[in-house]
Amino acid sequence: MIFKVILNPTIGVFNKLTGLDINWISDPRYALICVAVLTAWLNSGINFLYFSAGLGNIDESIYERASVDGANSVQKFFRLTLPGLSPIIFYTLVVNIIQAFQSFGQVKILTQGGPGESTNLIVYSIYRDAFFNYKFGSAAAQSVILFLIIMALTLVMFKVEKKGVKY
Repeated sequence: MIFKVILNPTIGVFNKLTGLDINWISDPRYALICVAVLTAWLNSGINFLYFSAGLGNIDESIYERASVDGANSVQKFFRLTLPGLSPIIFYTLVVNIIQAFQSFGQVKILTQGGPGESTNLIVYSIYRDAFFNYKFGSAAAQSVILFLIIMALTLVMFKVEKKGVKY
């Protein structure tokens, strides 16, 4: 609901700060972007916790050894930190893609699938078919398709991750 107020065309803080006059939620060009930004913002807190835990699990002594060997901060980041965080990066990528496909609350609150059909994501389409149009067969078929898409993406990501892992 806060995003709805922030993006309001007349009293919205975002338009006031940027000096723009855009109806972010009612314009088909911007509505899906607003839903994506809201989804990213909603996931940012848990992603921060994942990365904080991942950074806490990297041994400090490897940074000290790298400093003794003459590594600068950029080299430490790309050769020590990123490889140490690669399992966390992979996990958050998989989880965030799955959650992006399942963005329901954001669409329901911000746009109700509109304007037009610009934010009618598959989960919201399933909801409308099942509970408003009483097309339970269509909703069930869309649910199976959503499951297959998410499963295929997850399997592809696991395959890519397996190829990238070097021991």
